[in-house]
Amino acid sequence: MSDARADADTIRALEHQRFCAMRDGDVDVLDALYTDEMLYTHSNATRDTKASLLAKIQNQELRCTDVLHHPEDDVVIIGDTAVAAGQVIGTVYVDGIAFKQCNRAVAVWTRQYGRWRLIAYQSTPIPPVEVGTDQDDQDRRNTT
Repeated sequence: MSDARADADTIRALEHQRFCAMRDGDVDVLDALYTDEMLYTHSNATRDTKASLLAKIQNQELRCTDVLHHPEDDVVIIGDTAVAAGQVIGTVYVDGIAFKQCNRAVAVWTRQYGRWRLIAYQSTPIPPVEVGTDQDDQDRRNTT
């Protein structure tokens, strides 16, 4: 049985490596980090497979040069599955058009053939807080 704390540290390091590769457009690193079955859901609800996402990055249709990833401390490990949550803040360029990002994201990793690989990712915009509304009220309204 593996040590969950060591696995969580590994996932944090892999998340950092993945975001650096996204920022740098390094499709070779991303190809090694993603499972062939990987599904990537963007904050606008569009979805990519591993092949389609890597093609968009390779062709510079998708560039994440100004994006910062702020992983949260909690990484949940259950067997050969890891879930990491964090924030993604910055600007993403899609076909040369800039989109501001302030999102929460969930990355699901699986241990495949003895190493951790990303199998799913989903990013969700954080709604702005309304003036005159405290954060607890805003959080309750946005809970689904």
